Amino acid sequence: MLIIKYVNQGITEEIKYDSTAQFVARQQLEVPDLQDYYPLVEVTLDGKPVKDFTGTTIVDLFNYYNVLG
Repeated sequence: MLIIKYVNQGITEEIKYDSTAQFVARQQLEVPDLQDYYPLVEVTLDGKPVKDFTGTTIVDLFNYYNVLG
């Protein structure tokens, strides 16, 4: 499970996806789940931090998983 903690208008929020592929697919919709510019607080995959990810926004995370895809 992919868990993303991000900041939306000064409030930390969390969203969960069953997989990284689901996150990428949802971000490609005409109206994505998350705005590209939202700053990230924490990203975990299967309960562990994503160690080699160094981005700071949702679009950085999208690009990271879209390339791995």
